[in-house]
Amino acid sequence: MIFKQIRCGGDRNFGYLLADESTHVCALVDPSPDPEPVLREVRDRDLDILYAIATHDHFDHTAGIPRVQAVSGVKTVFSRVTGKGDIQVADGDVLPLGEVRLQFLLTPGHTPDAMCVLSGNRLMTGDTLFVGKVGGTHSREATRQEFESLRRLMTLPAEISVWPGHDYGVRSSSTIDEERETNPFCQRLDDFTSFCWLKDNWSAYKREHGIP
Repeated sequence: MIFKQIRCGGDRNFGYLLADESTHVCALVDPSPDPEPVLREVRDRDLDILYAIATHDHFDHTAGIPRVQAVSGVKTVFSRVTGKGDIQVADGDVLPLGEVRLQFLLTPGHTPDAMCVLSGNRLMTGDTLFVGKVGGTHSREATRQEFESLRRLMTLPAEISVWPGHDYGVRSSSTIDEERETNPFCQRLDDFTSFCWLKDNWSAYKREHGIP
């Protein structure tokens, strides 16, 4: 499988290219807000795009999809929560990409439709999980959903690599094991009150601990 993390402008956005080498078909995950770097990679590798996948329905993750559609007969993939897309996926759904498999894990919290994409031992987490940080939430209900989604992700095998939707962390990628051990939010997943406290006091906590 071909896998590449690609910077796509915006607020340090990452997009992802996944391709099956035997059939030369590929999927793009969050190719936004500027899809041109991803499309250049597709052209350079002579790939055919099957899917354009949005980990959640925010402008900086979806704005480039019309451009992708303009150059390819791509099918758009969204969580079924949005009611959008050519393909609406539910939790646990799998899409074939040649010999590659893309599995979808619905992880609400940052948004109601947030989801992660698992392929082999690589997990694209959108804005649910960053390296050492987590996505923003705007209500206690959403925070509770994110808390439960993160608890679920932390049950994945330790060696699964984590590939976020933005370069907000100390590195551009991580692993489930590293996030369990070092992410201050993931260290509080046994206590929702403590998790909420960190959410409410994150700016002060970052300053105190020298977190960028």
